[in-house]
Amino acid sequence: MLLGKMKILLIHNKDCHIWQTAEKVLKEAIKEAKLPEEYKVVVVENDEDAKEYRFFGSPQIIIDGIDIDPSAEKATQFQAEGCRIYLWQGKMYEYPPKEMILEALSHG
Repeated sequence: MLLGKMKILLIHNKDCHIWQTAEKVLKEAIKEAKLPEEYKVVVVENDEDAKEYRFFGSPQIIIDGIDIDPSAEKATQFQAEGCRIYLWQGKMYEYPPKEMILEALSHG
């Protein structure tokens, strides 16, 4: 779905259930940014899907084709399995924190 011209994807696999928390935080960030709550949830089923979405762990948020995590640019191995760790302002998270999402939305 599109937010004006903004396309948001929440991508996850079947193994890592923290994506549900990521979805809740994504909704909060979208509301705080005063954007329509429109995004698409995608389930990565296999390594081919992982390569298509440049997926290297669940959950993943992509805005307009760009992973919201700047460190994702360095990723070269894509696979359907596994959870992901996010680093934001010196702290580790199991999902992207709201501040990270808000920053990405403001650049979208």
